[in-house]
Amino acid sequence: MEKTRLKYIIVLVSLFFMYSCTPKHKYESLLSDYESLKKDYELLKRDNDSLINEIEKYETSPEQLMESASNYIKTQDTINLEKILQTIITYHPAAPERQILEKKIDNIKKECYEQKVKERNKRLSAVKKLRKKYDDVSGITWYYNPYFVHYNSKNLTSIYIGQQDNSVWLRLKMSYSGDNWIFFKNAYLSYDGNTKEIYFDEYRDKKTEVDYGVEEWIDVPVNSSILTFLENMVNGKTVKMRLSGKYTHTRNLSNDEIKGIRDVLLAYDVLIKEKYH
Repeated sequence: MEKTRLKYIIVLVSLFFMYSCTPKHKYESLLSDYESLKKDYELLKRDNDSLINEIEKYETSPEQLMESASNYIKTQDTINLEKILQTIITYHPAAPERQILEKKIDNIKKECYEQKVKERNKRLSAVKKLRKKYDDVSGITWYYNPYFVHYNSKNLTSIYIGQQDNSVWLRLKMSYSGDNWIFFKNAYLSYDGNTKEIYFDEYRDKKTEVDYGVEEWIDVPVNSSILTFLENMVNGKTVKMRLSGKYTHTRNLSNDEIKGIRDVLLAYDVLIKEKYH
C-alpha cells in the first residue's frame, strides 16, 4: 500500500514538471492519464480496504462474536443477533457458537411472540368487558359501557362504539331530563377549567320527548378534536357537562360516567389497532 502511494506521488510530481515544459495538447493528454491513474488508485484503495475488512472478519473468533452478541441477547435485539449469526455462518460455519446463537435467537423470538399474544389478549379483554349488541339488519355491532344503560330519561353523558366490517367509530350522547324544558342549543364538557363545546345540528342531532317528564338529548359523532379532549378529560379531577339554551343545566359527571367513558375509549383504541393486526 505504501509503495502504491509513493508511486502516486512520483507521478504527480512528474506531471507537474512535465506540464511546465510541455505543449498544451500534450498537457491535456497527460491530464487525462492523470485522471485515469487517479481512478485506478481509488479503486485499488477501495479493494484494499475491503480486503482488510474481510481479513478482520476471518480473524475475529466465534468467541469474540458471541461476546459482542451478549448485550443484544439481553435487549432481545434479534436484528443485530442475526447479523452476528450470519457472520459466524459465513466465516466460521462449523463453530459450535453457530448452534448456540441460533437457539438463543429462536428462544427470543418465541418469548416475544408469546408476550405479544398475552398483551393482545389483555387488550381484547377491554372490549369483552363492554356490553355488546348486534343489529342484524344494519350489520352494526354496538359496544356500550358496562356500568349503566343510557336512557334518554336520565341526566347522563356517555360514549359508545359502532363497528361494521373494518369501520370503527365513536358517538357521544348527552341527555337532560326534568320537570321543565331547558331548550338547550349549546352543549359543553369541561374538566379542571378546560372546556370543549360539542357542536351539533339542532334538527338532525337533537331529540326531545315527553314521558314522565321532559327529555332533551343529543347523539353526535366523535371527531378527532372531541376524542383528544375526552382522553384528557377522564383524568381530570372535576368533570362537568353543561346544556345551555333558554335555561342552563350544569352537573358533575359521576364516577360511573367517567369510568364508562375511560373504558369505552380503551376498547375503541383496541378495535382500531385490531384492524391492522
